[in-house]
Amino acid sequence: MALSGILEGTIYTMYMDMSNVLIQAFNITNGKLSPDVFVCSADQMTTVAQETTVTSEPAKPTTEPSASNVTTVGPSNTTTVGPSNMTTKQTPVPTSSPNPSFPPKSRYEVIENFKVCLILEGRFQLKVTYMTKENKSASVIVDIPESSDVTVMGACANGNDTKSILTITPIDEEILSLTFNYEIMNGTSNLVSWTAEVNLTKFPDARESELNHTVSGNPVELSSPKLFYKCEKGGSFSDDSEVLVFMFKEFKVQAFNVEDGRFSENGYDCKEDLGPIPDPENPPMHVFAIKRDNITCIVFKAKIKFNIPYLSNNGVVTKQISLPKNYTLSGDCNTTLNGYYSQKMVINFYNTWEMSMFFTSDVQQSEFWRGYTYRVTKYHISQIQLLYDFDNNLFTDAVDSIVGKNTEAFATNRRLLPTDEDKSYMCNKESTFNIQNGLSMITKELQFQAFKNEYTTAFSAEVECGEEEETYVLLISTGAALGGLLLLVIVAVIVQRKRKRYEQLTY
Repeated sequence: MALSGILEGTIYTMYMDMSNVLIQAFNITNGKLSPDVFVCSADQMTTVAQETTVTSEPAKPTTEPSASNVTTVGPSNTTTVGPSNMTTKQTPVPTSSPNPSFPPKSRYEVIENFKVCLILEGRFQLKVTYMTKENKSASVIVDIPESSDVTVMGACANGNDTKSILTITPIDEEILSLTFNYEIMNGTSNLVSWTAEVNLTKFPDARESELNHTVSGNPVELSSPKLFYKCEKGGSFSDDSEVLVFMFKEFKVQAFNVEDGRFSENGYDCKEDLGPIPDPENPPMHVFAIKRDNITCIVFKAKIKFNIPYLSNNGVVTKQISLPKNYTLSGDCNTTLNGYYSQKMVINFYNTWEMSMFFTSDVQQSEFWRGYTYRVTKYHISQIQLLYDFDNNLFTDAVDSIVGKNTEAFATNRRLLPTDEDKSYMCNKESTFNIQNGLSMITKELQFQAFKNEYTTAFSAEVECGEEEETYVLLISTGAALGGLLLLVIVAVIVQRKRKRYEQLTY
């Protein structure tokens, strides 16, 4: 219960927690409560603790694309490739919950001076390990109640303060209270400790009546104090004893610098949402196939990485990011682009990244859509697009203002690597495709074929890249780079001339 008032211009708030409450304000007879009882909604709700042991889900089969292992996709399905989840301690990591279903997503807020200053959001469970009356170890999984069934209290950092706290107090549940302590350390928001009080009387075989345990040790680094932290896939916090394990899904928290009662625009991702990051010096080989009705229309093979410029703490730098083993593939065998019959391939990876590539033929849209008899004689790469964000795990030294920011780069209306309809294009050498604003895609051992109309994913006779084609592709990138360099040279000349003119006027 929260009671607020104003005294001499200052707002005061008093919080009062109540339990085991019995109230009768009218019609009392002989000083006794009446036999008729109205039961509050919280007492009418029950939570069943499930006794179980922690086990991991079987690892999902991993498919690693290679020249002999092709990932295919049709118009009505997608294929996801990647390893299964992992579990470690004292770090937010994916974990398989013993409870098959988490409670609904909830939002817990600390409010000071009528403003939200700390936000915790997600679906949460607590694994409790205790000793039974027979002196054996037992474990139960209990849900953290929804925000409507708890009281939330806490304190937020103000001025030069570096600490904040959030306490969740459920109403008549197995969990008596759950408290999280956050602190800014070395410029980073950290979960420094958390404490849970558990009512063991809810478990008839428990030896004790109450468990109060604090999980501390190495602080868990979350994010910049200005940004939120999130881990969609799920994970857990615990210490070596594992007396308490706090498990979560769709987790999101911001313990400092909350404005307008909302999470910051950008934020940090946990490593597990991103997945494994390959070495850009040795990117994995990928082979993709796009199909329609089991007929292959696109086959694409290459090692792919991207040169991405960004603003770091040391200025503007460029980093190479490889296309990882984890991805989802989709595509379209019948579409149009810029008035011509086209096909496209779409690859989703790194949680929010998406690369799309269009192959365009010499058949005009009017012939394609009206059902005229047509024959593709040549095709080319006409558009490359990359949607990405500056993930803190990929760009570890990025400035806060761009961390997690969604960005788009695309090259369109291009006529790259024209190829005959019944041929594939192959170039084992490293080739660079400029996309936009200094961002480029680099391929090695490249081979592709579009507008196939076969049941097989094998490439047709290849046309190997020659000096002309290779130079053409490279000039797209180097030309843009030289253009930028030329601009810098022009600016430098102007500055130098103005400096000389200033010196002449001075003397």
